[in-house]
Amino acid sequence: MQPTGATAPKPDSNPAPKVPYPHRIGFTEPHRHGILLGHERDSPALSRWMRTVVPRLARRNALQVAQALVSNAHRHTRSGDPGGTVRVVVDINPFLITVSVTDGGPRRDTPIPYPRLGNRHGPPHTGLHLVDHLAVYWEWDWEWKGAALGPLTVRAVIENP
Repeated sequence: MQPTGATAPKPDSNPAPKVPYPHRIGFTEPHRHGILLGHERDSPALSRWMRTVVPRLARRNALQVAQALVSNAHRHTRSGDPGGTVRVVVDINPFLITVSVTDGGPRRDTPIPYPRLGNRHGPPHTGLHLVDHLAVYWEWDWEWKGAALGPLTVRAVIENP
């Protein structure tokens, strides 16, 4: 309740400008790095960022895995829609590197996509086939938002030579 004579605050007529993607994500653990990408496909930001955080000997495989997972997120989920985002987190340990990619969740009115290798007769070194080839192990899990499915995270573990 407002005191007599007080006026309600006016909505801000000049909202803060949106910061363009990518955004780096900070973690307290020194071995963990993250970046939030926008909905634009084939952005060079991912490869530039990976060069700064992944050791040289593992960089090629880690980048190929991250690019395949980000591409799938853009192609199959709301991450590829205007305003969509993809979160990439890299955990670097002495012998293994974990690349985690979280999408924007399933698109409305479409079958719910889930990661699967699908046609084994397709291109062998694209999408999840490439991830399956390069990774020691990969898995996925959904986040739930109430009764609805939310974002999906795919994690791939590769060797850190």
